[in-house]
Amino acid sequence: MTKTLTSYLQRKKAEQELFTARKTLAHLVELYQNGQWQKLYKEDVFAGTVRKAREAVDHWQDVLSRLDRSPAA
Repeated sequence: MTKTLTSYLQRKKAEQELFTARKTLAHLVELYQNGQWQKLYKEDVFAGTVRKAREAVDHWQDVLSRLDRSPAA
């Protein structure tokens, strides 16, 4: 039961982190599309921020994928 609960909590945490990462990336895309990013960032800094947000989405998707493949208790 403890292993099942731990797996459940790990999955919930990963889902929350993925949601946040996606929300952050969506916000940055919106800033880009409406041109507001130029008022807030220098171009290289903005590009780095978008790259990090994309990496975070990829990371949490990978974590969830690995959790899905792990054997259930």
